[in-house]
Amino acid sequence: MIKKHVLIGALTLLMAACQTTQQVSRPTNASDYDQNLSAPKIAGELILVDKKVFEQPEYGASLKYVDESFPADFITVYIYPIAKTSWDDTEEVVTEELQHVMEEIEAAKKLGKYQAVQSITMQMVQFEAKGKKFLGKQAQFIMQLQNGAPYHSEAYVFIAEDKFIKFRLSFPKHTARDNTGIDIVKTVLPDIRVPKESEYMHTLRESHRKEMVQKLMKLLMESAKSDQS
Repeated sequence: MIKKHVLIGALTLLMAACQTTQQVSRPTNASDYDQNLSAPKIAGELILVDKKVFEQPEYGASLKYVDESFPADFITVYIYPIAKTSWDDTEEVVTEELQHVMEEIEAAKKLGKYQAVQSITMQMVQFEAKGKKFLGKQAQFIMQLQNGAPYHSEAYVFIAEDKFIKFRLSFPKHTARDNTGIDIVKTVLPDIRVPKESEYMHTLRESHRKEMVQKLMKLLMESAKSDQS
């Protein structure tokens, strides 16, 4: 348990430091989202209208979709590397990440972006499509914008390769349709292909594995000395 918390804490601190460091351009050994990220340009009623690759490798890329029948809907997909050295326990990892997503939304509310966020529910979701199984976690809630307009909002987190795939979906409450969120996920997610782990992230994670092993050994040696005294 000590090892796990030390690993997560140290890696999170390093990610935060990396994200606040001014970068002139993306490292050449980071994931190439322009070439190696594929997503459907048309998915059901949805049309891909924007793809953005962030300068900081830790932020990954985003995809924006629109539904011409419901132009007020907000449909954005984020793909970014997992800030961990291991993600074998899918349920635990997506649950933790979704909690971070909700904390970000709460922080945005405190900064005045929303008037209120309420009626939050969370649950695991799983489905099969195109011969693949998908396991993720969903949050549903009501957001009230600064102009008072209520939106039915949903967030989903899944894992592919070494990355999170996060869906952020919001629909005006008076036009929200049953199962719209999960239907969008089932339409778009199976056709998303993300880059494999980059040399940049591999090097970063390996550095932390070694550093954490050294710290763990130091803790164990100090504990052994304490027990002997």
